[in-house]
Amino acid sequence: MKYVPNIPAIPGREPFQLKWRNGLLLRSTNWLGDALMTLPAAWQASRALPRACGFFVLCPAALAPLWSACPWVDMVIPMQGKHVSGDERKVLRRLAPGVALVFPNSFGSAMDVCRCGIPQKVGRSGRFRGWMLTHTIPEWPRAKGAVDRHQLFYYLELVSSIVKLQPGISYPALKVDAQLAADFGISGKGWLALAPGAAYGPAKQWPMEHFLELAKQQLAQGRKIVFVGTAKEATTTAQLSAQLPGSMDLAGRTNLAQLMAVLSACEAVVANDSGAMHLAAALGTPGVAIFGSTDPVATGPIGAQWRLLVSDKACRPCFKRTCPLVEGQYSCLAGITPQNVAQQLEELYQEAESVR
Repeated sequence: MKYVPNIPAIPGREPFQLKWRNGLLLRSTNWLGDALMTLPAAWQASRALPRACGFFVLCPAALAPLWSACPWVDMVIPMQGKHVSGDERKVLRRLAPGVALVFPNSFGSAMDVCRCGIPQKVGRSGRFRGWMLTHTIPEWPRAKGAVDRHQLFYYLELVSSIVKLQPGISYPALKVDAQLAADFGISGKGWLALAPGAAYGPAKQWPMEHFLELAKQQLAQGRKIVFVGTAKEATTTAQLSAQLPGSMDLAGRTNLAQLMAVLSACEAVVANDSGAMHLAAALGTPGVAIFGSTDPVATGPIGAQWRLLVSDKACRPCFKRTCPLVEGQYSCLAGITPQNVAQQLEELYQEAESVR
């Protein structure tokens, strides 16, 4: 199916009256996939600022390349540890933003901005952290089981407390250095990226033999295959690449900036519900995603045109990391065939050709 995220209308409200001083600090979410799903909301937040003010992002160091690629971000403050350090607090005190916007719902993220001397702190209540924030909206409702909206809705709802939202969920294109991909030999037409990993666990991972069959079929059609992933996934991709002469294996060999360049240079991506899926979509690269235990209604890709293959098994979405079934284990994933994915890819290629 073609994927369109379900973002209901945000209830109208008057934004808080805030004093910006030198700008706005965003405390980013901690995981790549989550951060990518917040980009439309972060862009809307930046629009709240008077022209002379800065938009700053405090994030885990691993996410700094992502936020640095956002043209609306004036400065990124990477956290070298799990929480903000003394040196990072000194930077923020020199920047002197008047407002901090806390995207994560954790106690620790509110504590991070509370320790930085920022006078106005906006976030959701709950988790015993309301006393650290000066302006709050109600806690994120945590529904059990199926949900009816994308989690981006809740970030936009928070941002609506500081700025009147504009329609849509688009944002300026991320800045990518194409030379980083060219250095690996990724340039020109015909590249297909395959991302067989998923940090969440095997309940998100399409079978390796399915990736292998799909790759063989795509190579036979003249496509060029590159495997991407983390160092933890390098064993899997090495096994696949060894059976596919002419393919390239970059799993564990790219930093985030390089991975962004590689995905941006590809014509399409096939991925599980993973950070690679979200990253490719945010970069404007279309693709096909396979969903097992999780639910695309809540966490589908935002940005480029993606097609989703979701099992109709009655037991999903279970949101488990590993399948508890004894018989038919991971059948929600195994039942999605390489032919299913190849068909969706072909339709994507045809759509891209029609607009050239």
